[in-house]
Amino acid sequence: MMPVRYRALGQVAPNIHIFAKGTAAAYEILQVIGRKNVRDHSTEGRILPQVAGHIELCNVCFSYPSRPEVAIFDHFCLSIPAGQTVAIVGSSGSGKSTVVSLIERFYEPQSGTYLE
Repeated sequence: MMPVRYRALGQVAPNIHIFAKGTAAAYEILQVIGRKNVRDHSTEGRILPQVAGHIELCNVCFSYPSRPEVAIFDHFCLSIPAGQTVAIVGSSGSGKSTVVSLIERFYEPQSGTYLE
């Protein structure tokens, strides 16, 4: 009869490919986590004395960091006057959530400006 430690190893052997897939997936996740962000996270910056609420995106060019070769916006412009309610509508995949993510500064555009 085989010692217990060898039987346990024998039971794991058929599933080695699952461990390999998990290791590869973890490597990809750690690459994303470790990627240097293009946004400066310093605590210094301009403090605005008053915020009017007008939001404007001017000539924004944007690609997701995971797919930099695919342009999501190319010279996109949007103006939302202060105090106005705005609905962003469109079909699935048209960029509605991306516009909101850019306004909320979850992403930085490759070029263009934000005006406040």
